[in-house]
Amino acid sequence: MTIDSVWGNLFKRRDLHVREYLLNVPIFHDLSSRELGRLERYVVTRKFMQNEYIFRQSEPGAGMYIITSGTVNIRLEHSDGCTQNLVSLGERDFFGEMALLDESPRSAAAIVETEKVTVLSFFRGDLLKVKGDYPDLACKILWNIGIVLSERLRVNNELLRTKSQSS
Repeated sequence: MTIDSVWGNLFKRRDLHVREYLLNVPIFHDLSSRELGRLERYVVTRKFMQNEYIFRQSEPGAGMYIITSGTVNIRLEHSDGCTQNLVSLGERDFFGEMALLDESPRSAAAIVETEKVTVLSFFRGDLLKVKGDYPDLACKILWNIGIVLSERLRVNNELLRTKSQSS
């Protein structure tokens, strides 16, 4: 028997592990139990196979992902056909959060490295729904995204500074 994904999401009891994964991500770590319950309604589990793109470089961003099993490579794809792996991410890692803020083109590709990968997905459209339904919850999430992005910018600036000093 096949269950329609819409009905499955409405009536399927959520596993507690979804909350554990959400709480592990800095964007969601300070949400109350009630807020997590509200947010869970918007989170979708997706599965991908080895070498499958979760998203391609330069395509419009749609949302973020939290890995629950498997490994994903974040890769730059150069115009000459060469590729450069930036990082391999595993269970409890998250990526793509900038797409929650806008639909700008992805700066890199996300490709499945292992035989299978399962991720929790949270999309920009769903964040906009949360903003309409639960503005305080959306404010917390957006604030936390800002903190994560500013930390990543600081780290990248330090890497660039260190690299320029060694040149």
